[in-house]
Amino acid sequence: MKKIFAVLAVAGAWWATPAWADNAGDAAREVLALERQAMDGWLTGNPDLQLAISDSQISYYHVMLEERLEGLPALQALYEQYRGRPLFDKYEILSPKVQVAGDVAVLTYQLARYNGGAVTRWNATEVYQKKKEGWRVIHSHWSAAKLPQP
Repeated sequence: MKKIFAVLAVAGAWWATPAWADNAGDAAREVLALERQAMDGWLTGNPDLQLAISDSQISYYHVMLEERLEGLPALQALYEQYRGRPLFDKYEILSPKVQVAGDVAVLTYQLARYNGGAVTRWNATEVYQKKKEGWRVIHSHWSAAKLPQP
């Protein structure tokens, strides 16, 4: 009898799961996959994968910039400086978190970049919006992170 109640409880929890929960999970997986593809492009110095998921009206902050960049043409001009120049030998996306609210997903994570023996870490916030062409980054913010102390 206890087994029947356990099965019914699990089935009830599954049945009662709101539809948006699965959609949020799917959105989170999609957004994280897009972010990994963009980072893979930077392994070869190819900004096109990042630009392909950037919205035409993107706003962009980076610790190396004096002010916010606005719009895809400004981001393209910035990224062209790095074309053909890999930004790292390998990378890790650490502690990713995707928060989904309707057609907006906020991805935060720490990027560990490895170049030879050197490691740098960056805090990233990427705001995605679901558009007719798919998920697009509408805002990006990068800041330097402290390395953990041994």
